[in-house]
Amino acid sequence: MYSKFKLDRRDLLKGAALSIGTVGTLSACDQQQVAPKPASAKTKKPGIIGLDGRRVLPWSNWSGNQKSQPTLKKVPRSEAELVDLIKGAKQSIRCVGAGHSFSPLVPTDETLISLARLRGISNVDKVSKQVDIQAGTLLSKIGEPLWDKGLGLINMPDIDTQSLAGAIATSTHGTGNHLGSMSSDVVALELLDSNGEKHRCSAEQNSDLFYAACNNLGVLGVVTKVRMQAREKYLLKEESYVLRSSEAFEYAEQLRDDNRHFELFPFPHGDYIVVLLINETTEKAQGTTQLNIEQGEERDEAFRQVVKWTDAMPWLKSWIINMGLNSVEESVRIDRSYGIFGNLRNMRFNEMEYSVPAEKGLECVKEVMAKIAELNIDVVFPLELRYIKGDDVWLSPFYQRDSCSISCHNFQGRDYKNYFAAVEPIFWKYSGRPHWGKIHTLNADSLAKLYPKWQNFKDVRQQMDSRNLFLNKHLNALFVS
Repeated sequence: MYSKFKLDRRDLLKGAALSIGTVGTLSACDQQQVAPKPASAKTKKPGIIGLDGRRVLPWSNWSGNQKSQPTLKKVPRSEAELVDLIKGAKQSIRCVGAGHSFSPLVPTDETLISLARLRGISNVDKVSKQVDIQAGTLLSKIGEPLWDKGLGLINMPDIDTQSLAGAIATSTHGTGNHLGSMSSDVVALELLDSNGEKHRCSAEQNSDLFYAACNNLGVLGVVTKVRMQAREKYLLKEESYVLRSSEAFEYAEQLRDDNRHFELFPFPHGDYIVVLLINETTEKAQGTTQLNIEQGEERDEAFRQVVKWTDAMPWLKSWIINMGLNSVEESVRIDRSYGIFGNLRNMRFNEMEYSVPAEKGLECVKEVMAKIAELNIDVVFPLELRYIKGDDVWLSPFYQRDSCSISCHNFQGRDYKNYFAAVEPIFWKYSGRPHWGKIHTLNADSLAKLYPKWQNFKDVRQQMDSRNLFLNKHLNALFVS
């Protein structure tokens, strides 16, 4: 059908991160000398003295592109304590999960609340295969407890360090032609409004609130518990390899339809694309941890050299990238479902993602690649293309349409703003909807045109947050001003 080149996708990306970080650090050291501190200089403590008389540290998201200095930070030990915080609030509140959003959803100079102490799984129903999960639970802490009960989540994103509430709030997703985002697997929710009153909702009970709350951006209230639809536990087999770009695009839709999970990773300035396939299996796990570490270290070093060479000889960038992609072997992994889904991301980056109609995905990504080549944009990090099933969640990027999501990244410390500005209009051309947790520049008027239920969501938001308590500057501009 096509000719495979061999590649380990995770090790390559990890290596890219390490090498970019090494190059960036060396460049900074070469270009400037840091003056030593005077012996008498005193180190200033970070943060401020907050409203409660305690020092409040500044907040930053995972990549460092969003920062703020709250005047109050609280980590309630119980739902009752959370209710009291909301009822007694004298200033606006934003909730934070793991800080994996790149858009300005969290930053606030008022009250920041973490649900890190509200974690855990309960009420596991093995008949319906449904389970209650507290909102602050990290995705990485769900898989093993469910496995012990004979269950597994239907699908997961490829980063599992987010909190469940944060993932639901932004329709965080994995990939799969017949699989939706995590929000599409929500059966019911519990959340507190701006008066501290608890609301329960599902498709049958308070349905308007439910379809708004399954992608809520934290503006309807504070989600405290999520009931998720799971399934019987299962093993997955992951295969990744390299195809020539022409072949990858030619067979993409066939691969999408023939596999449970399918992704493409097109490399800017390269002629090859990484293909990732994941399917259920009854095979036993392969390899050993030590062997995987040793192989990963070899590939890390290989890619580290590739990135250094592209920085040193940018006029040979395409040739170097192509040679690098051809030097790494095919990867096969078998593990429990959550072990295959979750990835450890040692590299830090900034990201923009848009979802376009599924039938337009390949056309759109080709145009993005062409724009990168035309402008010779300085980026080595691959794009990411995934397919997601449509749903009925009001502010979901997949609302009532099967979609293809296309992600653009650049490493932390490298220019992403000019890169994203150059390609974002292409996504608009294809009626793309932005991932709420990723970087985009659309305003309220533009977003309202993309979401048929925009006004309905605003109406529910006003009912749930009559005090306009759960807003920051960014969200106020979207839903109030």
